[in-house]
Order: sequence, then structure tokens, then C-alpha cells
Amino acid sequence: MADGKYSDTLKQPGFLAFFWTQFLGAFNDNFLKIVVSFVALDLATTAANGYVELIAFLFMLPSALFSGYAGHLADVYSKRMILVAVKVFEIIIMVLALGAFFTGHIESMLGIVFLMGLHAAFFSPAKYGILPEMLPEKELSRGNGLLEMSTFMAIILGTSVGSAIFAMWKHNLPLIGLVMIAIAALGVLTSLGIARVPASGAAKLMRLNPFGEVFDGLRRLRAERPLWLTVVGISYFWFLGALVQINMLFFGKELLQLDEFHIGLLGTFLAVGIGVGSLAAGRLSGDHIELGLVPLGSIAMGVCLGLVALSAPSYSLTAASLVLLGFSAGLFAVPLNALLQQRSGKEEKGQLIATNNFMNTLGIFLAAGIHWFLKAPLQLSPDTIISLVGLLTIGGTLVILYFIPDYFVRFVLWLLTHTLYRIQIVGEQNIPRRGPALLVSNHVSFVDALLIGASMPHFVRFMLHRDA
Repeated sequence: MADGKYSDTLKQPGFLAFFWTQFLGAFNDNFLKIVVSFVALDLATTAANGYVELIAFLFMLPSALFSGYAGHLADVYSKRMILVAVKVFEIIIMVLALGAFFTGHIESMLGIVFLMGLHAAFFSPAKYGILPEMLPEKELSRGNGLLEMSTFMAIILGTSVGSAIFAMWKHNLPLIGLVMIAIAALGVLTSLGIARVPASGAAKLMRLNPFGEVFDGLRRLRAERPLWLTVVGISYFWFLGALVQINMLFFGKELLQLDEFHIGLLGTFLAVGIGVGSLAAGRLSGDHIELGLVPLGSIAMGVCLGLVALSAPSYSLTAASLVLLGFSAGLFAVPLNALLQQRSGKEEKGQLIATNNFMNTLGIFLAAGIHWFLKAPLQLSPDTIISLVGLLTIGGTLVILYFIPDYFVRFVLWLLTHTLYRIQIVGEQNIPRRGPALLVSNHVSFVDALLIGASMPHFVRFMLHRDA
């Protein structure tokens, strides 16, 4: 286990301000969405159901349409400047939301949801791209753990607090709008404390075609297999999360016989698990990016999906299974996000992260389509759908492990050696984080190779005399 702690990460210049800035933004996103959703549900028309689905679609649509522009800006300009500018834009959006709440027109509120989706689309490449510029490389895994944890905590609190505030002030919507403006203003103040970082130095013209940057990013990802597999893995994380979230609505209603409140809590259990799992991933990764957690988390996700399928009709078992599923997903996602940030070139980081966001959005849309196909035409039960996804997850993991087992083998070695021995690494700072190095060790026992391989952040290739 590495000596680094989360307290050390939070002490990095500007990181705490960054932490609260992105938390407040994610909180306001979900606060707005849940309030507008409740307004739509209260409409005394059959259009209410269509509005609820439309809210989720409108929020995700800008990530599909404008990710290329967002990535370009994050590469050409200072990412801190982008974050501050987007937070100022959030205040403008919330002022418009106040006007929509005054009029009570649901169509205006839907437009505000689209604008907040646009805000999130431009915020994301700068948010993920600034981490490796703001943190030392050894803090990158823990930084991503904190980032993912705070994001899902913001989702939980934004939804739950928003629900409570709407219940109190549903007949005084402008008051809710004022609260949203205050949160946005606080986010602008915290953004000013983010560490100043220079622009990447990229000099490229903005394309009018919004998908041009994305297509270039896809070609770049396909040219480097580790990066391509990383983006596929992150997109699967969002695909799986969206599919499980949709399916839990039917699972709770048909199999658990729950009311709307308790069905909503199922998503909270999943988000709590992801938050805790993200912190655990950052801690287990230590001072480097531990990709061995990815197959471990993936296999655990498949097992936990099976547990969820078998948990009905027990609400407590379903809740516990969802927490474990979220924990496994956190182990899976954090190293992948950190690797994408680390491996992306300085002048292309925004573009590749924006391309990743585009792929994530497609994964979410695909999840909705596949769930509809399994549920409507095929008429599969919710527990059967969960079981099929669990089998798909385990099967896909085993196939990938067959072709690229290296990281998983090294992580298993790490678990074995750190369980059997108390390892103290002296002089780790002398090992270059990038580039080659020659290690010359005393040959004490046949365990030497296991201990060295499990203690190094890089893969180690051994040269032995045939008679050794």
C-alpha cells in the first residue's frame, strides 16, 4: 500500500476549490432536473409521461452534439479559464430558470434543462483534463477517486434535497430558482480558487462540423489500443449504469411492489456504492494507476448483477446488492479515467476526453434502446434482464483477460505478496515514472520475482541465466 493519503491530495494547490466547484455544478444539474421532472409529473395531462423521458434526453443531447467543440476549447485555452467561464454561464442559466419558474411554462423549463446539459458538456473535458495538469502523477488515482465520489454524492444530494425542497415550495417555484442562483454563484466563487494552469499550446482551428473533432479523436484512439480499450471500458460503465437505473424502475415496481419513494432509493444505494468504490480504487491504486482493479471490478460487477437478480422480493437484499454493485463499478471506472488522462497527449487531452464523453453518451442511449427491446418486444422480466447483463459482463471480461492478462496477473501478485509479507519499499523515488530502467537485485529466493513485480508501478521483464 502506498504512503500517499487522500488528505495529501486535498492539500494540493487549488484542488479543494476544484472539488467543491464540480460538486456544486453536479448538485445543481440534478437539483434542476428533479424539480422540472416533478413539475412535469404534476401536469394534469397525458403529456406528463413524455416530458419526464424528454428531460433526460434533453440533458444528454448536448454531449452528443457539442462534445467536439468542448474538447477543442479545452485544448486551445486554459482549462481553468474554461471552468470559470462555464460556471458564470451557469448563473445565466439559473436566472433564465427563475424566469421560467415565474411563468410556469414547462416548455421554457425544458429549454433550461437543455442549457444545463450544454453547461455539463463544456465543463467535462476541462474538468477531467485539468486533473493531470493540477496534480502530480502519483496523486492522479486518488484525485480521480475523490472526483468520482463527489460526483455521485452530488447526484444523490441534488436529487434528494431537490425533492424535499420541491415538496415544501412546489407552489412557490421562483423561490427554488433563487436557491439555484445562489448555488451557481457559490460555484463561481469556488472556481476562482482553482490552480492556474497554462493553455496546452495546441494551435488548431475550430471546425464548423461539430463531429469533426470527435471523428479525429476516434481515429486517434483506434491507433493506440490501450486508449481505445480504456474508452470502451468507460463507455461500458455508463452503459451498464444507465441500463441498471432504467431496469430498477421496473424491478422495484413489478418484483418488489414498491412505491415511487422506495424505488427512487434504489438508485441512491447504487450511487453510494459507486462513491465508496471510487475512494477504495484511489486508495488501492496508491501512487500509480492500478489497472489490475479493472478486471477485478468487472468480474465483481457481473457477480453482483447476479445477486441483484436473485434478491427479489427482499428490499434489504436488493439494496445491499446494489451497494456492492456500485462499489465494484467504482473499482472498475477510476483507473480507466486516470489512464485516459495520463496517456492523452498534452495538446489532445481535451479532444480525447470529449470523444470519450461522446462515446459515453452513445452508451447511455444504447442502454435505453436495448432495455426497450428486451422489455417490450421480448417481454423479459426485470430480473432476467439483469441476469443477462451480468453474464455479458463476466463473459466479456474473461475474453479480454485471455488476450491481455498482464494487469490482472500483476494485481493478483500484489494481493498475494502484500497479504503474506509486510513490504517496505526504500528509494522508490529513484525509479523513473516514464521510460526504461534496469533493476539489478540480489537473488535470495524464488519469491524475488513476485515481490519485485508486485512492488513496481511498471511491468518488469526478467532476465535469468538458464542454469539459475
